[in-house]
Amino acid sequence: MKKMKMISRLTAGLMTAGIMALQAMPVFADGDVVLDCKDAKESSNWSTSVDFSYASGAFDATRITENSIVKVDFEVIGDRAEGSADYPVELIIQSWSYPESTLVTPDGQVWGKVVPSVVEEGHEEFNWSDMIEGYGSDNFDKVDKIIFGSTNYGTVKVTGVTITNCADEGHHWIDPAILEQEEAAKQEKEANKKKNIVGIVVGIVAGIVAAIVAVFIFVTKKSSEAFDVSTGEFVDKKDAK
Repeated sequence: MKKMKMISRLTAGLMTAGIMALQAMPVFADGDVVLDCKDAKESSNWSTSVDFSYASGAFDATRITENSIVKVDFEVIGDRAEGSADYPVELIIQSWSYPESTLVTPDGQVWGKVVPSVVEEGHEEFNWSDMIEGYGSDNFDKVDKIIFGSTNYGTVKVTGVTITNCADEGHHWIDPAILEQEEAAKQEKEANKKKNIVGIVVGIVAGIVAAIVAVFIFVTKKSSEAFDVSTGEFVDKKDAK
């Protein structure tokens, strides 16, 4: 009977430990990201309607996965231009941070044009393989900005952008000089924090010492005095009557 209870307790303990271990494991899930297009503007003839940069915190392109689809909604304002492209909106993948791409221009940048795989009225879609082809690499670590602009189709305005199946977190490349500055600032902050703590501790200790000294003086003084009944005050014992 005791053995059964022991086995039961051991089993329960192992199950609890297993549940806690599972809860502690990180969960990696892909989800859709809806980008903010409130600043989008009307554009035409290969100009920009809206863009999203890593530096501003708008979007980290490294969150895009091989299962991602970039879905764009837009308005066409006016008539289509004669002899224009077959699609109103194009996707541009831009990089200037030492990009690892086969399409680097002489000025050290990439301006990767991506043609949509789906074109409907007021809607286009761009898939992973087309983005890789347009950018010249499947490594988006150094993508600084994604841009949605008009072709020569006519005047358009982007009204919505959704990127499906995005990773929860990105891993964008950061310039080593920036990392060095951030580390120096962090160390300075830690040093100042330690100085503040030391100052507080010294202040507390000094206060305690001062209080002890004051009490000691007070007690010492009182021990050398006696209460004079005739005057109702403490006087030196030598002068006490």
